[in-house]
Amino acid sequence: MVFLLFLLLQVGPLAVAESRDVSKNKPQLATSTTVSQGLHRLAEQSERLKVVKLGQSAGGRPIEAVLVSADPDFLNQSAPQANKVTVMLFGSQHGNEPAGSEALRRLVKEFSQNQHSELLTRLNLVLVVLANPDGRDLASRYNANKDNTNIDYVALAAGETQLLVDALHDFDPDVVYDAHESGIWKRVLTKQQGWLTDVEAQFDMGNNPNIDIRLHHYTEQKLLPMLIERVSEAGLPASRYRGEITQLEQSVARGGLGITNLRNYAALQGRVSILVENRLDNKQGHYDSPRNIDERIRKQHLSMLTMLQLVSEEAEPLLAVSRAARSHWQSGTHGEQELVMSVGFGVNESEPQVEIPLVRLSDGQSALHTFANHDAIIASQAVALPAAYAITREQARMATWLARHHIDFTTLTKAQSFAAQRLSITKLSPPLNVRSGVREKIQATVHSEPSQVTLSAGDLLVPMAQPLAPLAALMLDPRSANALYQEASWPWLALGEFPVFPILTPP
Repeated sequence: MVFLLFLLLQVGPLAVAESRDVSKNKPQLATSTTVSQGLHRLAEQSERLKVVKLGQSAGGRPIEAVLVSADPDFLNQSAPQANKVTVMLFGSQHGNEPAGSEALRRLVKEFSQNQHSELLTRLNLVLVVLANPDGRDLASRYNANKDNTNIDYVALAAGETQLLVDALHDFDPDVVYDAHESGIWKRVLTKQQGWLTDVEAQFDMGNNPNIDIRLHHYTEQKLLPMLIERVSEAGLPASRYRGEITQLEQSVARGGLGITNLRNYAALQGRVSILVENRLDNKQGHYDSPRNIDERIRKQHLSMLTMLQLVSEEAEPLLAVSRAARSHWQSGTHGEQELVMSVGFGVNESEPQVEIPLVRLSDGQSALHTFANHDAIIASQAVALPAAYAITREQARMATWLARHHIDFTTLTKAQSFAAQRLSITKLSPPLNVRSGVREKIQATVHSEPSQVTLSAGDLLVPMAQPLAPLAALMLDPRSANALYQEASWPWLALGEFPVFPILTPP
């Protein structure tokens, strides 16, 4: 830990700006083209680096990954290795949160100078420095098509999301790290009520209750507390992630449970999945660099490097639990395979209120405020993982979507009969307490009836004897809070028999 502190004190400001205008308090960041050119130059100078193209953005900009390894085989073949943890880090899925990508640029430069060599004895790295180059150049949260790729991991409507899903499949990382920044200025909390949020580093890991139980227990009970402790010891106050605080009267919870975000999507695949949000300082503040960009990069860099050191130390148990989760998912300690379809937050009965520090805008003083604590995860409607799912509507479109997720399926060439559970929607309820900016889910009441069905040629079967089975089931089953049909482009929820349903006998 002393070494880490010494190293971070020695690292000078990264040349992120073509020029600086502190008076306007806006960092003049290098363009995505300049970033790409710099990464290629560093890779040409180091035997430990290789730049690979993942594809291009909606605006035609390249999306690339920098491979970092002491092993030429990984650089050339990109295949997971039995004795090394593959860690994939994503910077700036939101283009207006640039400190994550800048910290990754710094790491690439340091690895090119043979710093952190001890990490490469146990780790192979895949650094997606600019996950949203359009957003970078447009100073926007979105890509050039105005897609929020960060919450697109079910529908895969944006090409950028598809590229990152393909990268997860191709590199098969054991650890996924998603770097974000959290703005401390809020429209109601700050402008109307006079308070700023007070966060330096907050972390969450995959928290959907359907994550493999061994993986969930390891990340929740061991890895996450250790990471928070290490980052705090390194001088950056860290905590568990709290859902966004936008006004004093609200309740608070943890990060969202849905699988439309990278964190839970990757964890449902059996990966250790980490979210960090470091402080995004107020535009109106007075700093030594534009909008405090140098300090923001330092915090992101410290968070990343501490995580890598912890993962390196935990390599053996981490590899065991993540690869076991990917090879055979289980929901219970005795090998059960059940999915809970309804998930949400409720009152934490053991700690119904929490005190959270906020900063007064007028004088910068910190004070504790009491909030109702709704961070208890409520899971219900458990169903056994079936043998398969049948799809009897828009089969060609569904086949394309399944292939994009790398989910195995077969297309029937002739009529076949199966024992099944026909699902019928008996009631559709609009979401309660609709909140601005938050995607609310339609509540579907679904009746299940055992039945013998005959599928036609052209219908699809999605077997559940595959690594992505829990993820596929949660996206396909209309009872699921995370079903594909909650997406605007898939408005299938309607009263009556549903065209996707469980098959009970192996196909």
